[in-house]
Amino acid sequence: MRGSVWKVQNVEPDGAANFLHCIGLSGITRGKSSIFIDRLEPDLELLDPANLTLIPDTSSNFRQTKLYLEAAFRSAPPATDTPLVLGQAAIDDLAFQHAPVERALSQSRVRLLIADDVGLGKTLEAGLVTSELILRHRADRILVVTTRAMLTQFQREFWTRFSIPLARLDGAAIKRMRNAIPSNYNVFDQFDRAIVSIDTLKKDLQYRVALENSRWDLIIIDEAHNVAARKSAAGSKSQRARLAELLARQTDALLLLTATPHDGSAESFASLIEMLDPTRVPDPASLRREDIEDLVIRRFRSSPEVMSAIRAHVPERVINPRHFPLTPQEDAAYDLVARLELDLDADVNKPGRAIDLFRTTLAKALFSSPAACLETVDGRLRRMKAGTAKGSNKDRQSLEDLASALSVIEPGSFSKYQNLLALLKEIRWTGRDPGDRLVIFSERIATLNWLQAQLSKDLGLAEGAIGKVDGSSVEADERTQKILEDFGQRGSHLRILLASDMASEGLNLHFQSHRLIHFDLPWSLLRFQQRNGRIDRYGQLCKPEFYYFIGESSHERVRDMWVLEKLVAKDEAAQDGIGDPAVFLGAGDIDGEEAIVAEAVARGAGAEAFDAEMDQRAKSTAVEHADNSWDLLFSEYETSSPPPATAVPPPRLYPTTFSFATDMLQTLLPEGTGDLAIDGRERIIRLTLPDELKAIDSFGYTDRGTVDDRYMPPEAVGPGDRIELTDQAGTVTAAINQSRAEDRAWPRLQYLWDAHPLVNWLGDRAEALFAHGTAPLCDVQQGLGEGDIAILVHGAIVDGLGHPAIDRWAVVVFEGEKVSRIEEDVSAFLTGIGFSGDTPNPAQPAPLASSHLLEIAVDRFQSELVKARQAKQAELDEVAKDIRARLAEFKTRFDSQLSLKFGDTADASEQSGSDRLRMSRRAKQQKKIETMFQDWEKWITVSCKLADEPNPHVDIKAVFRRTSHGA
Repeated sequence: MRGSVWKVQNVEPDGAANFLHCIGLSGITRGKSSIFIDRLEPDLELLDPANLTLIPDTSSNFRQTKLYLEAAFRSAPPATDTPLVLGQAAIDDLAFQHAPVERALSQSRVRLLIADDVGLGKTLEAGLVTSELILRHRADRILVVTTRAMLTQFQREFWTRFSIPLARLDGAAIKRMRNAIPSNYNVFDQFDRAIVSIDTLKKDLQYRVALENSRWDLIIIDEAHNVAARKSAAGSKSQRARLAELLARQTDALLLLTATPHDGSAESFASLIEMLDPTRVPDPASLRREDIEDLVIRRFRSSPEVMSAIRAHVPERVINPRHFPLTPQEDAAYDLVARLELDLDADVNKPGRAIDLFRTTLAKALFSSPAACLETVDGRLRRMKAGTAKGSNKDRQSLEDLASALSVIEPGSFSKYQNLLALLKEIRWTGRDPGDRLVIFSERIATLNWLQAQLSKDLGLAEGAIGKVDGSSVEADERTQKILEDFGQRGSHLRILLASDMASEGLNLHFQSHRLIHFDLPWSLLRFQQRNGRIDRYGQLCKPEFYYFIGESSHERVRDMWVLEKLVAKDEAAQDGIGDPAVFLGAGDIDGEEAIVAEAVARGAGAEAFDAEMDQRAKSTAVEHADNSWDLLFSEYETSSPPPATAVPPPRLYPTTFSFATDMLQTLLPEGTGDLAIDGRERIIRLTLPDELKAIDSFGYTDRGTVDDRYMPPEAVGPGDRIELTDQAGTVTAAINQSRAEDRAWPRLQYLWDAHPLVNWLGDRAEALFAHGTAPLCDVQQGLGEGDIAILVHGAIVDGLGHPAIDRWAVVVFEGEKVSRIEEDVSAFLTGIGFSGDTPNPAQPAPLASSHLLEIAVDRFQSELVKARQAKQAELDEVAKDIRARLAEFKTRFDSQLSLKFGDTADASEQSGSDRLRMSRRAKQQKKIETMFQDWEKWITVSCKLADEPNPHVDIKAVFRRTSHGA
């Protein structure tokens, strides 16, 4: 039908026609699900697998048959539960990073929160899980959602380490696609594998509508804490959270990645669990660890399994405080802020609201820089003058006095800046060494702007040596991505990166830098850890150095405002084994921690008193959670998973992907034409990009004539459309490192392994060596008796989602007219007939005299498949039974919670107005609960039920015989 072979999974009668639910089995339609109306398909033909033409293979060494069969073996989903990718990707093989893959394979539906500590490789763990699902034909459509700053880095990591191409969809790319397709087409249906910023998705209502009508096999939400519920939100949900909930409903598999999976509340943690499986959360405030253990992977740096793996790869860090006296000009300004009493703060001067005081805002700005504080003061004075901000005449005078005090602080009397210059001299930093770059963080954009201008004057660096990323505008996205890329390139002129806290999450800034300077300390332990994690992460080759500044005042009230240094001490305690530093502030999120610090600053608690308060808070938390339920919920999660069942490994004729690729490429593009060069010793393939891998028109993100981004990112293609590939992971890692030494963010060398799209393309071409309706006939000289015939067959049965449930290979061997045996170890059989090495081909074609044996082989193998299906169905029935039992238990708890919250139903005639409102809310919640459990039941019905076919689909892939002329 329509030039392709389709397997009918379900027939839905509809009057005079039937809806055929099909999955593609050949060519570009393989694995694709479609629905056809039979009466509208004039070329619809029911295929008989035994009705095919055998083509004698006369090629040297049976090369065509070997390529054809290898492609068929590789395109078939593996039947084993043993992980396929561990130790295979272009990354260091760390045992603790195996856990997410093993856990995913143990789940009936892949749903995981990967919450490992900062810098432990959550992106790499996600890449391993994604690769595993791709090889198992369970992740054809992939959507990655991340922050704007992380788009390019995440895309590059997935490509260079795992050969997974993701089309980068910024706002401009989506707009181009929308302009290129009919208005009723869904823009997200045009990309099978894409990466997009969550800020891009949330800003346009049309994107939400498009997402509601698109389905994905796998969605990955990076920095998932940004979409979690916040206790400060008082039950309301952010736009990001609502968008994430929508995405969670539109995919079969879901991965959430974050190092901070909660804000100190069970409700925040529960909101992420609800995205994975809402039935696990009857009451968000009473989340139970035993209900969610199979959904969560969480390890700290202090975990023994982590420490043993990374100790040699993450040097011990050094934190250097810089104490210095404030200048008289600064001391005067600080004293004014410490004594400031503003009428405009009267409405918010309440316990717990210090963060809202304008005086607190001024203190925070001054801790950053006089420029930041002056900007804040001037802005308020302008708005007061314009009548758009409140404030009394006394407030105006106080702010004008502060502005005057700030304006006399010149660079020479700005002690923190002068100490920064002194620091650079002390560490002999000149900016000449491209591998010794500085990261300088400040939370205030005004401070970053001031530093950029002043450092350019004082350091005498070349033009373009100082870059700044602050997230101040969406228009700056492309410039920000370019600066972040250049900072990791050894050949770029960048030497200093000035960064706001938009760059504190997820980014790899450690490739050319091991020194990070906190020009102002954040008012949050979590933010401090996030910043440090940009260079203190796996793969850092030098000892990470961190610097921060503490000014010392002659005024006691100013000294009492300095409490931030104690946050650093608590971070050190956490690194030394406490694990989660949230216990010291008890807030769990950045906003909450900043509010607590603001209270201490506002009341002038003093450093020692604040330190004692944090210790007491940690002790109180331990007492409150003496039953361990809280600690258990937020502590590490065990990583053990059931051992995979043993299974026959998938058959192979070629020992490596490299050998298959080179043989197939030599068939398509003979060497000597200039389009192909193979270095067998270095194991490198150099190839001019074939036209079939190029886009045929300017459609959306890809330009006509450039590489089709379904196969690889355009950045991965070298000059002259040349690409280079190797199967040596170490060589790829070296190439990635080398690319940073060149003016090129993407390495020229690509990793050739089973997940590379080129392997799929080569497989499609190899399977076309024998046309549909034909199969190779091979005369062999060993492994069979004289006159014996062996028929290689393949059968597959998928579940209702199109995922492979059974995939079997076998060889049906005939002695004369009778089946003598069925060989299930196909690899051993092929070795026995000499197909594993050089195989002499007598090249004396003759037709198969007993073609009716094909039908017998199909019938016998179908009987075997029926037995396998019955056994698998029994196994799935047990899986469904276990899931339903779990759901029944949770449903009971949901019903109980519903009664506790809304009370029991009452007779309508006896209900008051408030009762009717309460019952209306109860009914709405009840409907939501029923829908949630019905959705799960639908999933069970589809995924745990195999079609009861008496004649499962079978393909005859090859026929082998030993005849007199083959002896």
